Amino acid sequence: MASWLHAVVRMVIPLLLLAQGGTWTLQTGILNIGQEGALLLSAFFGVLGNHLFGSWIMGILFAVGIALLYNLLFGLFCVTLRANIWVVGMTLNIMADAGAILLMKSIFGVKGGFRSDRMVPMPILEFSSLPEWLAPYCNGYSLAAWLTLIFVLFCWYVDSRTVFGMRLKAAGENEEALEAAGISVSRLRYATLLVNSLAVGLAGAFLSTSYLFGFTQGMSAGRGWMAVGAVIFGGGSMKWMLGAVLLFGLAQAGGNQLQALGVPSYYALMLPYILVILSLVVRQWVKKRG
Repeated sequence: MASWLHAVVRMVIPLLLLAQGGTWTLQTGILNIGQEGALLLSAFFGVLGNHLFGSWIMGILFAVGIALLYNLLFGLFCVTLRANIWVVGMTLNIMADAGAILLMKSIFGVKGGFRSDRMVPMPILEFSSLPEWLAPYCNGYSLAAWLTLIFVLFCWYVDSRTVFGMRLKAAGENEEALEAAGISVSRLRYATLLVNSLAVGLAGAFLSTSYLFGFTQGMSAGRGWMAVGAVIFGGGSMKWMLGAVLLFGLAQAGGNQLQALGVPSYYALMLPYILVILSLVVRQWVKKRG
């Protein structure tokens, strides 16, 4: 049971970080669909920073830095210039995929993947004072898992208990009224993109320095799109978003288990994406019935 829980947590961490950041941007009225590309670049720069400095902390800082630049570019087009978010997001995703390949070839002189002996993995936390029955369920998780938990709890508090959380929702529901009250909607949207950058950077660093140990071409593996699906499923609600993320994480972990049982890999890998489509259809049907 404990090993199954560990597998689910590993799958959920990047999805939850991306979906939480994406939920806040959606609340302000912009759906950030460029998260697949941002995650891929963050994973690459997490490896680059870790390799250059021999430090997982520098890996996270590099990953957050590139995610911030990526999201500022998204914000320039979609917040300041009011461009179509789907066109901009798709373009940035394609650019990030090609850019990661180009950077890996230019910096490391390799293609396909890169791993360095100079890299330091993100620490795994162990709590020696826990009861024997509880220790297997709480020990052995990456630091990123606990940082994700703190981040989500903080966002939940801000979202439900603060004026800032109310303003985020107002920015998406009634932009004109918020502007009339003297509050800049553009600043709120850029603020959520900043929070999104922190989340994406941590997710990318987790992928490349904890979940895997190195960079592989296409290693984001659709996680950004799954997170966007969870955000759309939630419709700005953290409760619905968390339910979708848990469902998708369970599906990913279950897909891996099915492969171990001999189910062909292409069937097992399809499972999470089938659930994404089904969940969005069911959610839309429920909304129409309501």
